Amino acid sequence: MSHVETLGVLAHRGGLIVERPELSIGVVLAVSRPTGLELDLLARRPLDRRSAPERQADIRAGRFTPPAPRRLLPEHDEGMDLRIAWLDPDGRARWQYGGSRTSWSGDHYEGVEGPSLRAGLELPPSFDRASMVFAWPEIGFPETVVALPLPDRVAAERGEISVWDAPVDVRPPPGALHTRAHESIFGTAHVETGWIVAGPRVLHRAGQAVVVLRRLTAIGGILSMEILSVARGTAARAAHADAVPRRRPPFEPGPSIAAVHGSEAIRLTMWTGSIAGGDADFRCTAEFLFDRPDSDVVTVLVEWPAAGLPGACVDIPLDQAR
Repeated sequence: MSHVETLGVLAHRGGLIVERPELSIGVVLAVSRPTGLELDLLARRPLDRRSAPERQADIRAGRFTPPAPRRLLPEHDEGMDLRIAWLDPDGRARWQYGGSRTSWSGDHYEGVEGPSLRAGLELPPSFDRASMVFAWPEIGFPETVVALPLPDRVAAERGEISVWDAPVDVRPPPGALHTRAHESIFGTAHVETGWIVAGPRVLHRAGQAVVVLRRLTAIGGILSMEILSVARGTAARAAHADAVPRRRPPFEPGPSIAAVHGSEAIRLTMWTGSIAGGDADFRCTAEFLFDRPDSDVVTVLVEWPAAGLPGACVDIPLDQAR
């Protein structure tokens, strides 16, 4: 069984762990399992306000940031952007060149967003704490070691439960529920600066389909919800057949998620997402952004008709402590 089909334990509440003028790094998600530590990081560089001619003039004049010294990083290595490692018990840096990475070059110099890089890592099992190393000498970012507090082994083992067996607490949607589209538009959301108010849990499951909450992150008055949906067997074939025509915008290949307020269900629009697998094993990862309610509980309506998952409501308590 894939590790993503094991719930695991929330290992970090998110937020920035590195803040320097040339680079910031934050934790989007960290999940601890007896089999390994799943880490999702997002790094951002500031917006370069210089125009292209100004940058070329600085290069010709020899005005550039000198590279940072290498200490733990080898003299020659495979990277040209952010490098990430973990320290083993002997203090040696184990550089990670695998995993998933996505990057964005940033806006034009008159924009608002600088370059960013998102890295998903699968590290060996770590308990109590993990020492992470970050290096990007080419931009003058010095090697930085950050100690992340983690759950102990006992806590990680308690979270070793399959998404197909984990508890589910749903109720039928009210009969008079009125559904409408979500109208708010969010340009950007720096999810790595937020606070995770709800961790991994199964939201809904029926037959061969399951919808899992990976995290619910509060960024000011906005909530970012990351959902993993898995279908197997006949449900996978039906979900895959339904998703393939939806690869282009509007990208809505998985379950429908709506925020419930009283007798109204506000259907959320996917902000980012991806699909994988096919007729035998279909997976969809999606992120939704919506307005944070005034209460300490978020109620959502989850349904995935293509995979045979009927509509159901589920309450998600929010952890307000920080």
